[in-house]
Amino acid sequence: MNKLFALVPIAAIVAAGAAVYARRGESQPAAPTALTIGIYAPTVEFGTAQARLQYAQSLAKAIEAQTGAKVDAKSFAQFSQLKSAGVDFAIVDGQCYAKNLGWSLLASAEVGGGTSRQWALFADGVSDMQGLKGKKLAYVQTGCDDNAFIDNAMLDSEVDPAFFAGRVGKPDITAAVAEVASYKGAAAVFAPIGTQKGLAKLFDTGSVPNPGFVQINSKVPQGTVDKVAAAVVGFGGGGAINGWSSPQKGAFQGLNGSMGRAVKHGVFASPDPVRFEAKDVLIEPETIDETATTGVRQHFERPPERME
Repeated sequence: MNKLFALVPIAAIVAAGAAVYARRGESQPAAPTALTIGIYAPTVEFGTAQARLQYAQSLAKAIEAQTGAKVDAKSFAQFSQLKSAGVDFAIVDGQCYAKNLGWSLLASAEVGGGTSRQWALFADGVSDMQGLKGKKLAYVQTGCDDNAFIDNAMLDSEVDPAFFAGRVGKPDITAAVAEVASYKGAAAVFAPIGTQKGLAKLFDTGSVPNPGFVQINSKVPQGTVDKVAAAVVGFGGGGAINGWSSPQKGAFQGLNGSMGRAVKHGVFASPDPVRFEAKDVLIEPETIDETATTGVRQHFERPPERME
C-alpha cells in the first residue's frame, strides 16, 4: 500500500512535466515559410538597377536552399522605401547602417577583397582643394545624414559648409562620378578609390565600410536567422560584391562616430624643465669697502667717580 501511494505522486510529476514541455513547444514560433530580403547599396558599383536586383535574387535563392522558405528579393532606389517596405532582411549601404546600428548585423560585404574601401576626393580640371572654392560638389544622396558624412567623415570638420557653391545629390556612385567626369555638373566628387573614371585624386579621405547584411524583422526565429546568416556568408556571389564575411560591427560604429562634428583645440607643448643654482636668484649686496666706523668706547660714557 505504501508503495502505491509513493508511485502516484511520481506519476503526477512526470505527467505535469510532460504537459509543461508540450506547452513550451507550442509557444515556440514556427519557422516562416516565406521571407523577403531587400537591397539598398548605392555606393557599390553595380552599374544598373537591373544588375543590383539580379544580385539580390541570386542571394535569395541561396537563402531558400538553406532555410527551405520561399525568399523574395526587392531592390530599392531610396533608403526610406526599404525601411517602410517591411522586409525581413536587407543589404544596407555602410553609411545607412552606421545610422541604424540597432539592427542586427549578420555579415559584412567584401568588395575588392576587403570589407571596407578607401575613399578620396576626385576632381576634374582642379589640382588642389583651394581650386574647388565656389564650385559644386557631387555626392551619393543616401538620405542617411549625407551632410554629416561629407562635412565630418570626409572633410574631418575642417571645411566650412559654404566652401562649395552647391551640392549635387545623385542616386548612386556611378551617377555621382559621371556628374563630374561626363556631364560637368559638378567639379568634384567623394567616391571609393577605383570608381573615379579618370578623375584626378586630390586627397584620401578615409576608409568606409562596405554594405552590411542585416536583420530588420526582429520576430524571425533565431534558428531561421542562423540559417540565413550561414547562407549569406557562404554565398560566393560575383560582380560588384565579391563575397561576404563574418559581421564586423566595429567599422560601422567607427563611421557613425566620425560623422559627428569634431571640435579641435590647440595643443600646448609641455615646457622643458629649467634648472638653476640657488645663488642665481639671490641678490648679493655690494661690498662696502670703507666702513667709517667709530670705536666702541665712544659709545659709552664713564660715570663720575664715586664720591665718598
